[in-house]
Amino acid sequence: MVADTADTAPAIRLHRLEKSYREGDRRRIIFSGAQTVVEAGEFAVLLGKSGSGKSTLLNLLAGMDSPDQGTVEVLGKNLPKLSEEERTLFRRHHVGFVFQFFNLLPTLTVGENLLLPLELTDRNGAAAEERARELLSAVALEDRWQSFPEHLSGGEQQRVAVARALVHDPELVLADEPTGNLDQETSQEVLELLDRMTRSAGKTLVMVTHGREVVGLADRVLTIEDGKLVEAAPAR
Repeated sequence: MVADTADTAPAIRLHRLEKSYREGDRRRIIFSGAQTVVEAGEFAVLLGKSGSGKSTLLNLLAGMDSPDQGTVEVLGKNLPKLSEEERTLFRRHHVGFVFQFFNLLPTLTVGENLLLPLELTDRNGAAAEERARELLSAVALEDRWQSFPEHLSGGEQQRVAVARALVHDPELVLADEPTGNLDQETSQEVLELLDRMTRSAGKTLVMVTHGREVVGLADRVLTIEDGKLVEAAPAR
């Protein structure tokens, strides 16, 4: 578990969350009165099968979607109360993303992919490149700075994606099935890397997955049941 957070505001607070979508002539309820708190520096995992609402939760936490009702408070900001522009700037500065399919830009080198989040927050020049190279070294790929993503294995691409998610020093990292496109051995390596790098930097990590191999690393394990977020004791 993380260090004492008694004097620290939670990283995430969801209160009486309501979210549904219209599908044809019926409404599909995703969340109905869902509530949870994730403390700063914790690693929370949301388990569930495809279509259960896991990615919807990440979209809500990133401010890319809005609830029908309720509070989505992230890093002290109630995201539904912000304008679209304010939510975009919030994501750029405070949130890092790791995706299942890596989402590296194929026309940019590894180095250029890492520099992009820094450029979006107006960080350029030698200091930005030093930061990007530092993160690339941390994932043991310092010799691939000039490589294009197509020349990297799937595991290497995801390691670059982990570095990219952290390069602009966000407080919150959101990971959407980050090992879903990797073999079992590589998946475990990426999970341990992501866990180690976020914890060492004091980041809050929220990961959604349908696999249970991550449970042993997490501080908090959640599932979606009848529109609620239900917490289970993590395996130790």
